[in-house]
Amino acid sequence: MKLVEYRSATVPVSQVKRLLSYAVGAATEEKLSRILDREYSEQNINLYLSTDGTTALGIIGIKRLGYSAEILHIAVHELMRHQGIGRRMIDDIRGLEEFRELIAETDHESVEFYRACGFSIHSRGDQYPGVERYRCTLKL
Repeated sequence: MKLVEYRSATVPVSQVKRLLSYAVGAATEEKLSRILDREYSEQNINLYLSTDGTTALGIIGIKRLGYSAEILHIAVHELMRHQGIGRRMIDDIRGLEEFRELIAETDHESVEFYRACGFSIHSRGDQYPGVERYRCTLKL
């Protein structure tokens, strides 16, 4: 497996959208297209794919913030979960540039993944009615 930038990948966009849909609430075809076309066309925002050459196994989207990077989206194909792909993508992102920290915001469903990857976890309280959000930080 290797991490490649979305724009230079040779996997079908339908695979990328499927993975992105796991990381996006209320994911419609229009919303996924808008994210790929607008958000990931900005200079400081990149989407990377974990691929075996022909199939996208996972995605990780980051936004560069000076010496930090924010994880915007991270997802692994449902049949490939619990095999270390998500952790490997985070490790690979750490090697791309000299970031001092990685940050992410997540919900209760994903907070343990970040904790297992070494992130410190801080509750941000109920950002939306009845939905607790967490800020996850990994000092590098």
